[in-house]
Amino acid sequence: MRHKIFVQERGWTQFEQGTIETDAYDNAHTIYGLAIDHQDDVVGCFRLYPTTLPHMMSEHFAWMVDGPVPQRPDLLEASRYSIMQGRRDSRTYQELFLGIVEYCLSQGITGATALARTLRVPVLQSIGMIVRPLGLPADVDGESNVAVLMETSEESLARIRKNAGVVGSVLESTETLANRVA
Repeated sequence: MRHKIFVQERGWTQFEQGTIETDAYDNAHTIYGLAIDHQDDVVGCFRLYPTTLPHMMSEHFAWMVDGPVPQRPDLLEASRYSIMQGRRDSRTYQELFLGIVEYCLSQGITGATALARTLRVPVLQSIGMIVRPLGLPADVDGESNVAVLMETSEESLARIRKNAGVVGSVLESTETLANRVA
């Protein structure tokens, strides 16, 4: 799915490895989240990475942050957030962000940094995320982007759930998912 979205749609051929899209931050420290529909097809994903290790913002986009890049044990970096064409509706979008917030809260993580398209910041805020810019918007690959810190709190979780009409957790464990798909 990432190959289709990032290589084929966005043209990020530098990350193409055969039929997959990957980079240095796809390793044993990475946490992946998937959105799976009722037919057990993957329709969305995100990646979380420790900010205590060299990460995309610290290594490639530090220039987009006013001051030092946040690097703390209670902070992850969110990246490779994507949804398949035809599924880019608000429900899938909200459920993926619910997954990020739920996972972070379960691990004692207070927030996630990200490089976001500037036009997405009001969308994130409208679904209930608390988003704080870390710098001014700048052009990245021909689009306005901004470094942000997204708060993961019980308050943001409740707001996103209310806006999405979701009751309960959207997360399934790897074991539960394996049993469902098997």
